[in-house]
Amino acid sequence: MSNEMIQSPEILKVLRSAPLFRGILGDLLVKHLSTARLKQLASGRVLLVPGQVNSTLYIIISGRLNIQSQESEVEPIAILGKGECVGEMSMLGDSPVSAYVIAATDCELLAIDHAAMWELINSSHAAAHNMLNILTSRIRHTNLIAAAILEQQQGFSGNPMVDELTGLYNRRWMHEKFDRHLRRGIVGKNPSCLFILEMDQFKEFSNKYGQLGGDQALRDIAYTILSCLRPDDQAGRYHGEKFAIFQPGTSLPDARVAAKRLLAAINQSLIVLPSGDALPPITVSIGISQAHPDDSLESLFIRADEALQIAKVCGGNSLESKQ
Repeated sequence: MSNEMIQSPEILKVLRSAPLFRGILGDLLVKHLSTARLKQLASGRVLLVPGQVNSTLYIIISGRLNIQSQESEVEPIAILGKGECVGEMSMLGDSPVSAYVIAATDCELLAIDHAAMWELINSSHAAAHNMLNILTSRIRHTNLIAAAILEQQQGFSGNPMVDELTGLYNRRWMHEKFDRHLRRGIVGKNPSCLFILEMDQFKEFSNKYGQLGGDQALRDIAYTILSCLRPDDQAGRYHGEKFAIFQPGTSLPDARVAAKRLLAAINQSLIVLPSGDALPPITVSIGISQAHPDDSLESLFIRADEALQIAKVCGGNSLESKQ
């Protein structure tokens, strides 16, 4: 790819907003991605197959890709849109591809080879940090899916850990894990914070776009939460359209920064039905509470929920906090 092509306003705009390239100067992108090439992929065509050796990372310039465990599977594991990357785990880990990657629509992809990507990572702390966050999110999501599959295979229905719809841990697991982290933080005198977030106007959205649309919106929120979590953060589906996140070792100001980042990421996410139809963007409201030395998990949840109600009364797409 020539420098002129990568400097085109359309491509550069996508790259600058891509999670992998956040915070990286345009000149650095042009320098290291000059050898990248554009690849066209028609709807229904397969990009990657399990077991394949892969040395290329792909950035979606336009269109959508499905990640599937089977080539003919109707329900994808994940749907990736503009600015998102695929192929990073097999490329960087020098391991075979683990799932099918299939075009849900006609796609234009930027193909970056192994050497160019490593040069960018080695020359940019931001690129290395972004890649680490993406890999952590992918591994976490893979582990959740594996846990759900294991439960099904073993017929484990008494106390399942994973919420079937979103792939996040469920409320029972979440309470046990959060309580353990809360107690550990209190004993060690380390700050910690709890988020409760709720999709705004979920009932109206589901009435307009049906159960399939509402379910896909919740899956998208869950996927975005996973992509924004740090390695030590914990998340689960709390109830209905509500989710909860526990951030150990985090002060309230830092938690507010993380919550603002999550709000923005959900606003920018693209909700796509398995049919390929795109739905309007959604917003969430977030309530945050900071743990006190005398807190129980119940009291921490109560304050976070109170803050959430204030955010909703203010019109949604916002966050509030209570110490």
